Amino acid sequence: MTISEEAFAALESEVRLLRDRQEILDCINLYGRGLDRLDAGLIRNAYHPDAIDQHGPFLGGVDEFVPFAIEIEGSFVATHHGITSHNCEIDGDEAHAESYVYFFVVQPGGQMLGSGYGRYIDRLERRDGKWAISVRRLVMDCSFEIAKSGWLGPAWDEIRAHRDPTDMSYERPLQPPRGASL
Repeated sequence: MTISEEAFAALESEVRLLRDRQEILDCINLYGRGLDRLDAGLIRNAYHPDAIDQHGPFLGGVDEFVPFAIEIEGSFVATHHGITSHNCEIDGDEAHAESYVYFFVVQPGGQMLGSGYGRYIDRLERRDGKWAISVRRLVMDCSFEIAKSGWLGPAWDEIRAHRDPTDMSYERPLQPPRGASL
């Protein structure tokens, strides 16, 4: 069975669109990982060098934003950012995305959590084959505080997160815990 040139071109276009969408979502997800691990390189990699970001009181370029973000995120004991709904419109080498974000932070002292949700409104561009943010504007929909509790019990806190490359998420290859066998 052979495929016509038209069918092949349509398939190629569809695969390109799917790859573009995945690369854009990967970019947005890696940004959140960079915040949570205090990894300036991951945060910076989500942006083009001339990008502009508007995040709360901050408005400026990526060179100023990365240290601003690291300073704020580093003031918390731990942070967790996640993306839920992600909508993306792609037109050639430009895309517009709206990504719903939620976050939790363990505040200094470890007794209170800050939490909230909002939306990243992004313009992304593909330059030299790489998708990255060229303009980001954060819309905060809600924020609140709640008391931290250990309701799951102490065994759930035995594996600690680290906010640097010593975190288990950087381990390659991931090894089973001591005493466990595959």
